[in-house]
Amino acid sequence: MKVKLIAFDVNGTLFDDTQIFWEAINGIFPKYGKERLPLKTLQEKFGQPWTNIYREFGITKAMASDDELYRIYNQLYESQSSPIPTPSLKETLDWLESKGLLLAIVSTQQNTITIPLLEKCGLVQKFLEISGSASDKAVALKNIMAAFDFLPEQVAYIGDQEGDMKHAKKAGCVSIAFCGGLHDQERLKKMNPDFIIESMPELTRLPIF
Repeated sequence: MKVKLIAFDVNGTLFDDTQIFWEAINGIFPKYGKERLPLKTLQEKFGQPWTNIYREFGITKAMASDDELYRIYNQLYESQSSPIPTPSLKETLDWLESKGLLLAIVSTQQNTITIPLLEKCGLVQKFLEISGSASDKAVALKNIMAAFDFLPEQVAYIGDQEGDMKHAKKAGCVSIAFCGGLHDQERLKKMNPDFIIESMPELTRLPIF
């Protein structure tokens, strides 16, 4: 059975914003009197839900709610230079559309950031569903399946973190690991995704469409 809908993560997948993302995530610590983490530690510890990393290093919920952490993240992310789309993204999306695939987004990032970025790049109209602030991506993927009446094997999810692969597998859909973002290939391989790609054009060569 061929895939009919493909859903994308945002940070490190649709957008080449890894440095911007790390700066925003790490910049939250000093707001609460904590030291920034060394990049290696940040890369090793970071996962979903992403607010857990602050709890682990001493920023309690009494000090800052998850909503407050999101608010500060949004400020820090938007205060930096605007990210650019991942190389060859538009051409890849155009190809997928030409094959009749439906496109969606499932991301923990809030739509208040994602949608303006997509609009700026002229890409927002390509996505039928933009599911932001998804704390449980498996649930969001299942909701999309239900909305479009697709079976799990007819849906693929592409993301750059091991958590993305966990959620894709939990939802029962095809898991595609993208090595151009936050987690390296070695870490992603451990999740046993259905496919691993290093660039967006490789997506068009997968035997699932």
